[in-house]
Amino acid sequence: MDLKRWLLAAAGAFGVIVVGAPVIHHVWLGDFYRANAQWWRPAAEMEAMRGLMFTSEALLAALLTFIYMKGYEPAKGSVGQGFRFGVLMGLLLAVPSNLMYVVVSPYPVTLVLSWLIGTLVEVTLAGIIIGYIYKPSK
Repeated sequence: MDLKRWLLAAAGAFGVIVVGAPVIHHVWLGDFYRANAQWWRPAAEMEAMRGLMFTSEALLAALLTFIYMKGYEPAKGSVGQGFRFGVLMGLLLAVPSNLMYVVVSPYPVTLVLSWLIGTLVEVTLAGIIIGYIYKPSK
């Protein structure tokens, strides 16, 4: 394992996730969340738990990078391989969990589809960045 490349790629993926989450949840879905505030923790409670959110995002970035690294095939090209990896990981992370939300939560299907699309885009972009950064050492 190339620790330096893993750390750099994980940091890149973390950057995508940290920027992507507010775009998805504050910009794109913020009006919906505010209109349905009864479903969420109060803002002050969420703010108090921000460290846990960053820990979760860092763990996601580190694990995505580790899994990518274990299956990395140097002959297949970095960015394209990162894209394919990101799409597959996005589908794995988004589809089953969001289908479960439809069953167990009163969320509208449009919100669940928005989460699914947001996760897929965010993780695909993280995969592209991981693929771009985690190149074979020269």
